Amino acid sequence: MILRLLRSSCLGALILLSGCNHSDTSSAPIIEFTSVPRAEPGDPQRMRIISGRVTGALPNQRIVLYAQTESRWWVQPYADQPFTKIEADSTWKSVTHPGQEFAALLVGPGFRVTVVTGTLPAEGVITTAVTKGLPPVWKRWWFLTICGFAGLIAVISYHLLRLKEMKDTLSIRFEDRLAERTRVAQLLHDTLLQSVISASLQLHVAVSELPPDSPGAPMFQRVLQSMRQVVEEGRNTLRGLQFPTEIRDLAVSFSRIAEDLNVERDVRVHVNALTPPIALQPALVADLYNIGRHVLAAVLLESGTKEVRVELRCSAKELWLSFRHDGRWIDPLSQPVKGSPETLSDLRERVEKIGARLTLRSRWLGGNKIVLRVPSHVAFGSHGSLPATGWFRWFRGWAFGRPGGPPAR
Repeated sequence: MILRLLRSSCLGALILLSGCNHSDTSSAPIIEFTSVPRAEPGDPQRMRIISGRVTGALPNQRIVLYAQTESRWWVQPYADQPFTKIEADSTWKSVTHPGQEFAALLVGPGFRVTVVTGTLPAEGVITTAVTKGLPPVWKRWWFLTICGFAGLIAVISYHLLRLKEMKDTLSIRFEDRLAERTRVAQLLHDTLLQSVISASLQLHVAVSELPPDSPGAPMFQRVLQSMRQVVEEGRNTLRGLQFPTEIRDLAVSFSRIAEDLNVERDVRVHVNALTPPIALQPALVADLYNIGRHVLAAVLLESGTKEVRVELRCSAKELWLSFRHDGRWIDPLSQPVKGSPETLSDLRERVEKIGARLTLRSRWLGGNKIVLRVPSHVAFGSHGSLPATGWFRWFRGWAFGRPGGPPAR
């Protein structure tokens, strides 16, 4: 019985405490701005529209607007018309003079309006909302973002233009260098080599007129053989000085190297050149030609090859030049070649200069392969990372000149 009484008394106490803690309070009204004028210095001759919405306002409550200029709040729109009516859909709309900040006060019927004040009124005010005027266009986030993007595009365009100018300058210098190199080769051919050939012919006539038992005949024969070797090496050097400047000429030149080397046995050279969508750099064409000529000379003259397949193709990562032959295994960078004007040190320097890799492969079923890989950024310059379709094609044509064509002047 006693336990039952204690239980009922505790339950009643809990119900009493919970009833005391419960209060029926309603949410406070909220004022929102839907349109605010631009922040400007005060001007009594100009008017701007301001509007908003009130949530939870009573029917007898109204809005009083203030605009701040020079650290003082002025009632809006006029001193004799300080109240703004709240519409049935809880919205309000009025006009105001320009200012830096704007305030909307929800007041009751007994509110006394202060026309000018240093601080916003608090007595009789139910709730207050204060907001700053809209910043000028040049200070808004979207305008600053557009300016930032425009500046970035201008910097990138200027950088691309500078790259284009540098590329054109280098191309012009290379063409001048090529013309000078060709001129030197022509001068050597017209003067020194022709003189040596003439002296060799005269020596050949003189040796043919010597008696067979002459003690000096063997020595003259050795000199004549040396001069023939000098003439042949001179011709090979002149061929190395004259290199093509277009990818099509490079493929044709590879197919003619066997004929230029005067290979006595029957040798077949097959060239498969897949023309890339963008022309190779002229300086790289010269390096590829000289390296390829040395490799072909080594394969044709030193390994006993009967058939060589040359393949030139490119991908997004590299330019691929391979020489597949059926001769014995040979390393063109480890031994000099008779028919090549390039020395081993010059050849290694060319390979390192263009950042290429020369690898050797041997197949179990016969045949060997020499592969030269050149990175795409070296082979194609600034074109290597650009796609070849879409609006990038137009942009590439504007920034770098016609794809696959000569540099713009």
